[in-house]
Amino acid sequence: MALKSANNPQDILIESLDGIYLVDAGAGTGKTYSIVRRYGNLLDKKVKPEEILLITFSRNAAEQMKDEVITNLSGKISISRLLEAPIMTFHSFCSKVIKSAGTDSPLTMGINENISGNFDILEEKTIERELFRRFYFTFRKNNSKGFEEIFQSLENKIDDVLSMIKKLCSKGIFPGKKSWNESDLASLTGNFERFSEEFDRLNAPKPGKKKDVVNNDISISFKKLIREKLYLEIDESKIFNEHVLNPDSKEYIFFDDSQKNFIEFFRRVYISYIEFLLKKNMLNYEFLVMFAYISILKNQNFRKKIQYRYVMIDEFQDTDEIQFKLIMLLCKNINDTANLCVVGDWKQGIYGFRNTNIKNITDFSENLTAYKNELNSTEKIIEYDVTKHKRIIFENNYRSSKLILNFSKDTLLIKATKNEEPDSEFVKKFFENPLLPMRKLDDMTEINFYEAEDKSSEYNLLIQKISELVNENKKYKIREFDKDGNSIERNVRYSDICVLSRNRNFCLEFQREALKQDIPVNYSGGMEIFLSEQGILVNAWLKLLLNDRDISGWLPVLDKEGYAYSEINKFAEILVKESSGNTLYNSYPDEKLGNFLNHLKNNSSDIQFAAGTVLNRYGFDDAVSIKITEVISNWINSGLTSLSDIVRLIDNSSDDEFSIDYGDISDAVLTQTIHKSKGLEYPVVIIANMNVKVFPDTKGEQGVISFVDNAGLRLKTQFGFNGKYYYKFSNWHTDFTNAVLKQKDYDEERRLLYVAVTRAKQYLFFTSYSPSIFFTELSEKSGIRAENDFSYGVLPVKTAKISEAISIPKPHKKENQVKLVSVHSLMEKHEQDIAESFKSGNDFEFRKSLGSAEKGILIHRLAQKLAAGIEIESKLPEVNKIKKFLQGLNSSKLMSEVNIIYPKDNEVIRGTIDLLAFYEDKIVIYDYKTDESKNNLPKYKIQMNIYKECLQQIYADKPVECKIYFLTLDEFVDV
Repeated sequence: MALKSANNPQDILIESLDGIYLVDAGAGTGKTYSIVRRYGNLLDKKVKPEEILLITFSRNAAEQMKDEVITNLSGKISISRLLEAPIMTFHSFCSKVIKSAGTDSPLTMGINENISGNFDILEEKTIERELFRRFYFTFRKNNSKGFEEIFQSLENKIDDVLSMIKKLCSKGIFPGKKSWNESDLASLTGNFERFSEEFDRLNAPKPGKKKDVVNNDISISFKKLIREKLYLEIDESKIFNEHVLNPDSKEYIFFDDSQKNFIEFFRRVYISYIEFLLKKNMLNYEFLVMFAYISILKNQNFRKKIQYRYVMIDEFQDTDEIQFKLIMLLCKNINDTANLCVVGDWKQGIYGFRNTNIKNITDFSENLTAYKNELNSTEKIIEYDVTKHKRIIFENNYRSSKLILNFSKDTLLIKATKNEEPDSEFVKKFFENPLLPMRKLDDMTEINFYEAEDKSSEYNLLIQKISELVNENKKYKIREFDKDGNSIERNVRYSDICVLSRNRNFCLEFQREALKQDIPVNYSGGMEIFLSEQGILVNAWLKLLLNDRDISGWLPVLDKEGYAYSEINKFAEILVKESSGNTLYNSYPDEKLGNFLNHLKNNSSDIQFAAGTVLNRYGFDDAVSIKITEVISNWINSGLTSLSDIVRLIDNSSDDEFSIDYGDISDAVLTQTIHKSKGLEYPVVIIANMNVKVFPDTKGEQGVISFVDNAGLRLKTQFGFNGKYYYKFSNWHTDFTNAVLKQKDYDEERRLLYVAVTRAKQYLFFTSYSPSIFFTELSEKSGIRAENDFSYGVLPVKTAKISEAISIPKPHKKENQVKLVSVHSLMEKHEQDIAESFKSGNDFEFRKSLGSAEKGILIHRLAQKLAAGIEIESKLPEVNKIKKFLQGLNSSKLMSEVNIIYPKDNEVIRGTIDLLAFYEDKIVIYDYKTDESKNNLPKYKIQMNIYKECLQQIYADKPVECKIYFLTLDEFVDV
């Protein structure tokens, strides 16, 4: 039942506390405001914070939600209790569950390996991919018997195996040590009855225009597959009739003799990978959720203990199947009901590639019933009634103009291909009317389409349009509203404008072109940093450290040095001739390069030093360079410490995106991908790059392994002999079965377009040089004809300091170049020393301290509050120690969380001092540490001495002292 009322739907949610609620919260409808007010209403009803679980799906969102709760509700309850309240990400919660009662959960899968209480989480996909690569090669060596053809079929598609493990895990399909369970095996095998039904539906005769019968669509599809792919042992006479498929061919198509063996192979690789990570004391995100789910499902006492009176889930469209079931397990049965509130917007479900499922919202009622039945299949676990739930629809939009809101619905109804028809009935059922505008913007809003001649012209068009927006003050104005609804008007600033693209490369190229014309643009999002010039040169020199005869290392270096092609080719010939020698020193291209390489060799054990030295050699000191050193540091800290490891990781990561913000201009246009923009809003949005094959994305499902509902788990390739040669053929059973059961779905591309459009408050523009069907359909549907002759004079920004674009690096090292570094990067040598002791077995305390990082952050936040005079009640012993310590200080002044920026030699060092205490005759620096030992003391002393040196420069008239307070040990150490 959907709740609509003359009252604001937000108020309905805030007052509706008991029972199950699905909140359909569209873009800009104030869901965060409503969740926080509902949380406050629960506190008013004397519900304790620890009885309310509030979950979201990103760290930033969780931190923002907690900050909103503290900011708005600290008058109702103490800040310390709110700080410790269970407001967190889904994965943080799962980590807490496992550490509390899930360490033995692998036993339920037949794995004789417990999870330690201080396990590490594999957050970076590059590191996990490298670990999986190592695991897979060992697995192949030990399991080649019986699976050799499968290994041949998979070839080097190792990432596809890992991706499918993650996909199955997100669906709740877990392996057993000896076999799959019955229901999971059925899902993996497929459902022939469903296949047969769909086959018959698609195989109906198709009348032609002249009342004759023509080939139906599924027959055309099969014939196209046979034309385009190379198949093994397919008998076409069994499949095709004249215009339709042979009805008796269904079993011949569906049943694949090799599928059973592949399903068994996959069980072994899946369970073995779980065991591999457990032995390394690691879990990825998917296994984290899996073991949390198992822990709660299988342990009745723990389940009763951990269940919450009230559960609220934000961004529910970003959940997968196993997360939905886990959420149901967390709800306490109170008078035959659960107090569950899930908030989301199916229209913004854009993470299908992460295995999320918008059906958790659109089929909410059906899933509640189905999952309850599944969870209760062997014993009664879910006791509460799931049939009595309500749907609240947020209809009021506090962001966009009426023009943009009405237009946004069209994005869900346009075609993505010439012959495709969107499911308009589905859209009408779940999105009957556009959102209602609550801001008066109709006199200051516009939508328009612009078409350029080519790619370069589109960049120029964007730059000209931006210049017009900022400089035509009579035509374009921004209207801002305060919290009471009062408005002011002002001119458009560059920072009001966001340029969105389906892919990141367009953003980076646009930024480069804009900066050339002195138009300020910042970039935020992912970047292939190891394909940048910085990354290529770092990789080249590291390869030369491994092997100074490696021509793949010398090529980028010599090219950067300005060598001609003939010179490079001649040097390559020398390398070949001298390949049998023991040294290459006399054959270095020149003495300077030889000296530099020898300098790196003298410090070859310090890979991070080598990378930084290379970047400094070429004068790179931008965001890309900083990110490269940060990523390499993370790899080293994760145990991938050899030079060959790092070189291989860089090679394998060339196509990987790493999050980066490039550009630090205060008043600048922002460019980013649409995925990156989710949750944000801008007065002006330009959706660029609306070009053929770009948006919508037409690549389709990638990979050589397929899992489709009712088709099951299948290989898309098969290795075999066709009577003439051995080859890796396409698997026609998989292709034909999927052609029946898996129709091409462009709905997520339409939802991505909806997200892009609904970022805009007042002005919305589209640009293209090769218009995609999305561009033309939107233009036609809205009745807004695209302009192809737009022109405006670019007025460059003379006052802004424009940074150089990523692809225009500084060609020469600057004299006395200043390098911006974190104080922690100066402690890397000691980190490596600790890593050595870690290898030798003395690692327990170190790993334990790493596992307590989250606790350390909380303690530092509370310490800052205490130093500011805010009264805090906490059960954490460290907090009470800090409170007692602060009360005993007789200083004249306290300053907490003091940021420092300190020029030293050719570096600018950044850091944060926990506490400064000022006395008449001295200044004391205090640093809190939550370590359970003093193993890290040497590196902490380096940190403190840097702080001391900085403070002594500022306060030259007073001596500066340093003290480290080890809270867990309750011990002070003078530095």
